[in-house]
Amino acid sequence: MPDSELVVKIVNVEDMTRVRYLREQIKPVKHLSFDPSGRLLTVSCTDGVIYVYNLEDEEPKLVRKLDGIIRALESEDLASSVVAWHPDGRAFIAPNATRGESSLSE
Repeated sequence: MPDSELVVKIVNVEDMTRVRYLREQIKPVKHLSFDPSGRLLTVSCTDGVIYVYNLEDEEPKLVRKLDGIIRALESEDLASSVVAWHPDGRAFIAPNATRGESSLSE
């Protein structure tokens, strides 16, 4: 498995020299989703874990690791585990294994 699937690289498009890395994931990353303010980032991984990062500081901080909300998927699966944020950023929703919906308020 390529290491590139395990690390998220965030590049500031206004200053390409400002790069941040998210490395806490132990399985490949499937989807990313920024909250509306750009302050939080969710990373959905193939093992069914959602990592929530706070991006306010120069160094991103893992604030929560959520297991059991999304199902485990293979990298090449067409199914989605992407998180959709509420417009006010207080909550998000994600597909779960039973084809229903799961939500979590911050």
